[in-house]
Amino acid sequence: MVRHRPKPHITWWMRVRRFFYDLESPLRLRTSLIRLGHRHKYPVFALLRLFWPFPTWHFPVPDQVPLKTMVNNVPLLDARAASTDLANMSSVPLWRARDTPLRALYRIYEAMVAREPYAIGPQVEYFFYQNQKSWKVSRIPDPCDCDPVRYAILACVAEELARAFNWRMSVGMRRDKRKHIYRKTFEEPLPPFVAETAPRWTWHVPAFDVESIADLPENLRDVQGRLVLEEGGENPSFAERNIVANTGHFYTV
Repeated sequence: MVRHRPKPHITWWMRVRRFFYDLESPLRLRTSLIRLGHRHKYPVFALLRLFWPFPTWHFPVPDQVPLKTMVNNVPLLDARAASTDLANMSSVPLWRARDTPLRALYRIYEAMVAREPYAIGPQVEYFFYQNQKSWKVSRIPDPCDCDPVRYAILACVAEELARAFNWRMSVGMRRDKRKHIYRKTFEEPLPPFVAETAPRWTWHVPAFDVESIADLPENLRDVQGRLVLEEGGENPSFAERNIVANTGHFYTV
């Protein structure tokens, strides 16, 4: 004979506790405190500092190291990410709210120049899922970078972001991940989407003079004197600005 377990008695107090346990603000403060506790002895104070809007609400772009120092320098890339606890903080909504498209653009640039392709994909995905209007690719501000080589790479990255995001949306992904399109078969048509476009300032960024990198090691230049960020790279947008690179890590799902 099968014995039936008695139905548990759920009191009103248990319902109230469950309500407050499930209650979560868009800032996900409870989850943020857990993450901050991984690196901070007093996570509450660390969280309060994120509310402090000085000198400005949005974080500034970090000071850039010379390209010739960053190129092919994975340890420096890792050290700069570790100094800001990037892997952890990028999952904290309040930190993400204070981050900017230009800062993210520079992070992708640094990963490419350091020749660490596995650091590119997470940053591209992070950018993609920042679905506020200010994070549209076309609205990335002009960095007006004084280094012509860095400026050229930044322009190429911005252009590639637009192409990569359009590819993602063409297969049903959306920048608001709650709105991904799922199909039962590949024959089912996908709804149209508003395409991303590169920011206008990229139109006016020229190729840099290869003589400006003539003092780089030979393994960082090809026979034409172009900057080699990935051997065998064939991306035409980068090639137009004297850069040899591939962009496969922009196209992940």
